[in-house]
Parts: sequence; C-alpha cells; structure tokens
Amino acid sequence: MEAGYFKMSAGAVTVLPDDPLVEILSRVPAKSVCRFKCVSKAWCDLIADPDNRKKLRQPMQGLFVQTSEVSDSEVDNGCISFSYSFTDLTVRSVPLDIDTCFSFLTEMTGIAAFMLHSCNGLILFRQHQESSEGYIVCNPTTRQWSAVPACGSCEGIIHTYLAFDPAVSSHFHLVQFQMPDVHFPMPCMHEDVVLLHVYSSETGTWSQNQIDEQKEQGQLEGWHHQFTLDAVYQCAFVNSFLHLIVWGSDGKHILAVDVQGKARRMITMLRMADESQRHSITCYLGQSQGHLHCVTIDSADKNNDKLSTWVLQDYDTQEWVLKSTVNSLDVFGETRVTPEYQVVDIHQDCNVLFFLQQLTCELIAYNMDRKEVSVIATFKDYKFRGDFACYVPYFSESPALTNKH
Repeated sequence: MEAGYFKMSAGAVTVLPDDPLVEILSRVPAKSVCRFKCVSKAWCDLIADPDNRKKLRQPMQGLFVQTSEVSDSEVDNGCISFSYSFTDLTVRSVPLDIDTCFSFLTEMTGIAAFMLHSCNGLILFRQHQESSEGYIVCNPTTRQWSAVPACGSCEGIIHTYLAFDPAVSSHFHLVQFQMPDVHFPMPCMHEDVVLLHVYSSETGTWSQNQIDEQKEQGQLEGWHHQFTLDAVYQCAFVNSFLHLIVWGSDGKHILAVDVQGKARRMITMLRMADESQRHSITCYLGQSQGHLHCVTIDSADKNNDKLSTWVLQDYDTQEWVLKSTVNSLDVFGETRVTPEYQVVDIHQDCNVLFFLQQLTCELIAYNMDRKEVSVIATFKDYKFRGDFACYVPYFSESPALTNKH
C-alpha cells in the first residue's frame, strides 16, 4: 500500500517543471531531501545539480572545534591563543572543500577571532583588531565574510547570537543582550536592566534598545526585570526564533525572541512527573529536526548520572516528550574518577548527542536510536577549553557577506 502510494506520488510530481519542484524541495528538511535522491535518477540529478544545491537545505556535515589556551607569557596581558579543527561526521571519498582552520580570517593581520555561534551555515566570531572590536560573520563553504562593528559601549556582560534563515532571507541578524556586571557596575545601567540591540545585514546598522520599544503583555510583561539570561547554555534557533534559557523567581524558562529582538514567547521548562527526577538540572538546549530539544542530568547517584533527552513536541501546548535516557556509565565507561563532561551539540538531522569527555579529551557520539556509543575524535592539543559549532553547508553566495577570500 505504501509503496504504491509512493509510486503514484513520485509519478505525479515528475510532470512539474524543475524550477517549481526545486522551490518545493527547498522547504523540505535536509534529511528528506537526501532520501528523495532515491526516488529516481532524474530526482538524484536534480538535487545534486550545483545550481539547485544552493537553494536546498543541506544535512549537517560535521563540527568545527575551537580550542584555546593562555600561555605563561600571555597571562599578564590576558591574550588567548585560538586554534581550529574540524570533525567530519560523514564517510566520503573526497575531502570537504572547506578551510577548516579559517585561515582566510586568521591570516588577516591583527585579527584575533573567537567563535561564538553558528546558524544554518553561517558562523559568528567575536573579533579584535588592534584597538577596535566587533564581529565577523562568515560562510566557510563559500569563504565569504563580513565585518560587523561593535554596538556602542562594550561595558558589562555581552552575549551576541546569530539568526539566519535562508528560506526567509539571504540577510542575517545579530541579537545582542547587554547586562550589568555585578562585580563591575555600569554607571549608565541599573542592576536589573537588560539592553537588547539588533544588527541587520540588510540595513548595515544596529537598532536602538529594543526593550524600550516593546509593550509586553501577560507572561512577557517586564521579563527583562524579572528574569536573568543564563548564557551558559547554547542558543537554539527554531521556527525563526532564538530560544534562550532565563532564570526567574519560579525557576527556569525559555525565552523566544524574534530576529527584530522582540520577545515573543515564554516557554515553561519541562516539569518532571517522576519524583525521583525533581532535582534534575538542564545542561543543554538545542535544535534537531525542526524541534527544540533539551538534555537534563539527574545526579542522584553521584557515580552514575542519568541523562535524559527531551523534545518540545508541540510548540503551542508546550508539551515536552521524553525521547531518550542513558546513564553516564554507559557513555563514558568506568573511570577511576568521576568523569567531567559536557553536552556540546545534538545532530541537526538525527537522534545523536555529542559529548566532550574532559579527562580524555574525547569527542563522543551517542546514537539514541541504536543506543550506540563511539569516540569520533580525540583532541591532543586540548589544554584550556573548547567551543563547538555545527557545520551545515550553505552553497549560495550571500549579498550580506561582502568580502571573499
């Protein structure tokens, strides 16, 4: 029955001209596009065509890894050295044609770039050049990049995130939260004030403080006075909104902000039905297969953490569904000391979690469907800390990225 329906569907769409068919496929998840290559040779050729490839969503290919360390000679002046590498997640006969070390950025005289965030094929760096600071947004696939000036004063604590959806626009936005540092008070800010500015690559300018322009109602009313941004967790870009974890008097919530910097929704964090998990903590927030995911740790057994992966199955009803549970012993094995680890990412297209084991400097993949654990990389030069950014190829040359190597 299913095979017959599939045949009929495939035969029905073959009468469509290439252009509208590619337009339809451009709105389909990357995992489905890959499967559609098997429909027929004509479909495979259509999807593989270099011009069409620029318009279609691509599957996640790997992880960029940034390692950093402070040498003894650099401690006094606070300088940090960065190095970059790439972990390929696919089996291929021909290596990827990308500059995995970002030499087209780092070889520019006087620039020190720190990787902050990635979104749908673009990567955001914080950059320092001589006496000026700002940002760089680059596309590692096309080696295009664009410099973005800093937004006004750099006082306080600043967290900046990249928002980019090629299905909506070829332009990107930077959403910047600026908060006072309790250790170094800002004379121009009260201690509970959050400033929120947005950069648009289309206009080339930063906006005024967006919080002053907003008229929130309901649960969002006065959120910037009642909640504190928890930047320990990654930001997830889902449904054209940036999602960030914030702290309130009643616990953690997820704040959804649009690319104009307007707060759109406050999502309640999952509530554990099982009494034994009431003390679980959230250690990761991310996006996979078009849905918001979070990972919680239950440390009731100090020698064996319980790791649970949850998915926000229904965005409107805020229904969290348990997808997978695994014990830390099953992931890292038995060690002489309690392993220190972090969840660094989730695969964009399938149910795979990535962990960094701090003791062994190993990058570990856990397949939730097959319940398989594999070490996919070991970082020999890992000395200070590591940051990760997923790589999803974006083949189109963007007018928003004005420089090319």
